[in-house]
Amino acid sequence: MATIYAIRGLLLEEILLNLLSASGYLIVEKSSDDITLETRSPGVLEVKGRGSNHQIDAIASFSISPPFSYPVRLLLEAKFYNKKVGIDIVRNAVGVLKDVSEFSAVVNNKIFKPKYHYQYAIFTSSSFTKQAQEYAFAQDIYLIKLENNQYFYPVIEALKNLSYTDFSGENDKNIEIDLSGLRKNIRSSLKGNGKQGISRYCSRYNFNTENICDIIDLNLELHNSYLGVLCNRFPIFLTASRDFNIEYLIQNPTIRIYRDNNKWYIVKNNEEYLNLDERDIIFSFDLPVDLFKLYADNKMLSKNRALDLKQEFMNSIQIIFKGRDRDRNIMSSLELKLDNDWLNGMRASLDNR
Repeated sequence: MATIYAIRGLLLEEILLNLLSASGYLIVEKSSDDITLETRSPGVLEVKGRGSNHQIDAIASFSISPPFSYPVRLLLEAKFYNKKVGIDIVRNAVGVLKDVSEFSAVVNNKIFKPKYHYQYAIFTSSSFTKQAQEYAFAQDIYLIKLENNQYFYPVIEALKNLSYTDFSGENDKNIEIDLSGLRKNIRSSLKGNGKQGISRYCSRYNFNTENICDIIDLNLELHNSYLGVLCNRFPIFLTASRDFNIEYLIQNPTIRIYRDNNKWYIVKNNEEYLNLDERDIIFSFDLPVDLFKLYADNKMLSKNRALDLKQEFMNSIQIIFKGRDRDRNIMSSLELKLDNDWLNGMRASLDNR
């Protein structure tokens, strides 16, 4: 049995995993000869820890290994709640992260410590409690909020509109479904194998094929989504506008950042204007509401203080993205710079009000 919230979270995880491939993350699907992983049953992967195994449904390896570092492996969790994600979810993530990072094994009578630099990210369709944000910040658990990401919002709405009836359930908390089977078929479709597989799967169990396939289509429209990093520390999930072309940013890496009705935007730096113009929007993204407050005096932000924090913590955004060089996939890095002249103009205009 499963709940509709678990199903929505599963679908969100798979959509995010697929989109993160544009930033160089490769989905880990099988244990193969990796002694840090174990397949308990078909479609169920566990990561071995020092004290216990942990079922992690969404795992991705970063395709680039930084110098003087172990290979990076991301443990991803997505929550689709009608409430804020609390500190209990973050506490569990901290425990899992610590345990898997300390795993060791005996191989040929010798202690073998296979090392990965594990990272843990929690995505949510809603938001996080203040306690959860403070604890995650202290423990290096990354929180990514999608609630006010304007261009990702259609996916959130489509998932929110899924109900237990779409899966022939009795109610929101009583749906008879094999989640690993659903995950396998969704993942296959998102990887570009077509919707025939998921359609057959839905028909077999009398699920609503149309609504589920619509979610696949929405994901395909978001092929330009990237992970960005604010000042080498804070990951943000950037969803590109429909007409976005990465080549524009390569040629014009200086950008501006707007916040409008709790929505964040990265826009082109091509005119002296103060009002947000949708034609110039490059990305939309969202941030946990207390992110800046962790760095603000007395945990209060005036408009001027927010601008100071932009200059201090948003003076650059690094994007790792997959490009193409003839027939080879290559990874590229791009650093976006905040336009300080624009920032100073914004500050001056606020001082005069």
